[in-house]
Amino acid sequence: MLEAEGLCVSHRDRPLLWEVDARILPGELLMLLGPNGAGKSTLLKALAGERRPDRGEVRLERHRIRDWPFLELARRRAVLTQQVQIPFALSVTEVVELGLTPWQLHAPRAHPLVESQLERVGLTALRNRSYLQLSGGEQQRVQLARVLVQLQADEDDLHGRYLLLDEPLAALDLHHQQAVLRLLRGLSARGLGILCVIHDVNLAALYGDRVLLLEQGRVRFDGTTAQLHHSRQVENIYDADLIRLSHPETALPQWQFRR
Repeated sequence: MLEAEGLCVSHRDRPLLWEVDARILPGELLMLLGPNGAGKSTLLKALAGERRPDRGEVRLERHRIRDWPFLELARRRAVLTQQVQIPFALSVTEVVELGLTPWQLHAPRAHPLVESQLERVGLTALRNRSYLQLSGGEQQRVQLARVLVQLQADEDDLHGRYLLLDEPLAALDLHHQQAVLRLLRGLSARGLGILCVIHDVNLAALYGDRVLLLEQGRVRFDGTTAQLHHSRQVENIYDADLIRLSHPETALPQWQFRR
């Protein structure tokens, strides 16, 4: 399990997170929701070990994340931030191969791993194209393939590995949003623990196993998507005039704007 306990983070005396408890379980797709400025990216960075909290602790498999050796941590958790800048004209394959950095793999093992993740994100035909020539959505999918290579996501059992994603759908069209969400569901079914920062509350409710809802750096809801049926937190936190519906196939909650 990857967990935060009593997490407090501030910047120039302004609180960003306050007494936050969060956990990502093996085999779980956790959706992290909240308005702009709620602290979602800050929480992701703290869980990744990239931002040290003022108070509280982050643990990976019961050990403080700051105590993990760098390479071992990189093999156990991977992070995809919102914007990944690569100023060099690397090919798509070369960018994905960056995920191999924590591992010592020879070409006979490394090549099929890279190819399998490119196929997973639908970019096999672009393997030799320059990364800088791709659209924003294509670049996002290349980066997703890179972090999947980092976690050796071709293995059958992914228990004990964690993937942290900050708005991975932001640049994707509807087809690729659905494809990525189905991919994440499939990976979680094989034991991978996934945290996904997302803005679309409907997609979060439809695909997530659990939802963590932040507001002003505090946890306002932590429960299954079905439990959102019995909560007014979405309407209250987003301060939007919404109609709550049920998905016709799953009966999970969905929201629409009132005109």
